[in-house]
Amino acid sequence: MQRQIYYNGNILTQDKRKPKATAFALENKKYIAVGNDNDILQLKNDETEIIDLQNKTVLPGFNDAHIHIWKVGNLMTYTLDLRGVQSVEEMLDKINDYHKNNPQLKWIQARGFNEANFPDKRIPNKNDLDKITTEKPICVTRTCAHQIVVNSKALEIAELSKSTQTPAGGEIKLLPNGELAGHFTETAIGLILNKIPKYSKEELRTMVLAAQNEFIKLGITSATDPAVDKELLEVYKEMDKNGQLKIRINLFPIRIPDGTNKIYPLPEFYSSEHLKVNTIKFFADGGLSGKTAALKNPYKDSSEYGVLRLEKENFKKLTKESQDAGFRIATHAIGDAAIEMVLEVLNEISVSNKNNINHRIEHLGLPSEHDLWLMKELNISAVMQPVFIYELGKNFKEYLNDEYLNYVYPAKSVLEHGINLAFSTDAPVVKDFNPLTNIQSAMNRKDTTGFEIEASQKINFNDALYAYTIGSAIANGDEKEI
Repeated sequence: MQRQIYYNGNILTQDKRKPKATAFALENKKYIAVGNDNDILQLKNDETEIIDLQNKTVLPGFNDAHIHIWKVGNLMTYTLDLRGVQSVEEMLDKINDYHKNNPQLKWIQARGFNEANFPDKRIPNKNDLDKITTEKPICVTRTCAHQIVVNSKALEIAELSKSTQTPAGGEIKLLPNGELAGHFTETAIGLILNKIPKYSKEELRTMVLAAQNEFIKLGITSATDPAVDKELLEVYKEMDKNGQLKIRINLFPIRIPDGTNKIYPLPEFYSSEHLKVNTIKFFADGGLSGKTAALKNPYKDSSEYGVLRLEKENFKKLTKESQDAGFRIATHAIGDAAIEMVLEVLNEISVSNKNNINHRIEHLGLPSEHDLWLMKELNISAVMQPVFIYELGKNFKEYLNDEYLNYVYPAKSVLEHGINLAFSTDAPVVKDFNPLTNIQSAMNRKDTTGFEIEASQKINFNDALYAYTIGSAIANGDEKEI
């Protein structure tokens, strides 16, 4: 391929030895040199294409270290997007229209509501969804994906009743009359989701390709899909072998599926130019925006403490087994109770971490000072989502007391403790996965109303950009390939 030289630019390299440059050269779509105009222009030949950057700024490709790729594509293709709805009534109207316009669907699926946006702050239930239809099953996923609401037909298909045993680490909600509300949280959502027909390989490919196209438009050149099952893993591998992956993707297979006692076996390692499998994903708790993240103290004006999804000894057994096999451990832990438990386990198994694998904590919503100290000692990366402050800040104000609110997602403290910080969006939990929105959120910590959440945890642009590039690469163990 023809050599290209770009010059007269403001290039932010993220290389601490040479943080800025004015020119770079490409060959076969890869960088062969970065430096000043004079040095790089000497690399031209008669066939070189020369591009004047006209003093524009050039950023590295972004690395979203935690984004559910296929689910982003799913909301673009096969599921109704409810993000942004402002009331239960608006939500029901949208689902009803979708139901009428898609008579071929066996299940009506939608995702994205956030009750904090509703005037009455109410999570809908089966009685609401039954107004649309009782003949076809409906499953509506909250924006966090840790809670679902279904209609009576879905309960019938899943053969659930008020006497159904609740899976450990989840909750089956009841109406005041003792009947099922059709509302399930955390591990209990698997009781319904496992009854929904699986997507075909072709449908999954369509979702991944749709998401990938959007990523490329936004300058996202690397991404991590942080919870995949065996079927999706095989689809990604086939796409890689067929040359359909245009960005670098890391996959995190799960060991514990929702709603069952089954344990998935360890996957095989996989590594190519565009696809890697070297990390195992676990979920320790839920999310702050839906009050299922596990806290030591109750949520604001509530007796709720959230949900610990994992039993400590079982978690320790599975993480040690995964680590001993050479896998990195990535654990979803948001509340302070969950973070503490996860770090206790990672500390206990660290004596057998002979390969010095750098594990990760996903989200890290409410760490204590001791948690941060221990993360530094154990070389554990923090994979955070500043855009949560922007899109979900309204929930944090509603559900967290001041002590928690003033320390939620403390990016500055993470950096001050010398912990590797990686950035991501966790989309489609959030609607906006533009890296620049995420960086802006890290810098101003304001929600959609302009309310500022703890200014002392703001970080500067350079630190945010580093987290979105080098920090994410380090969290994935890819720093030697930069």
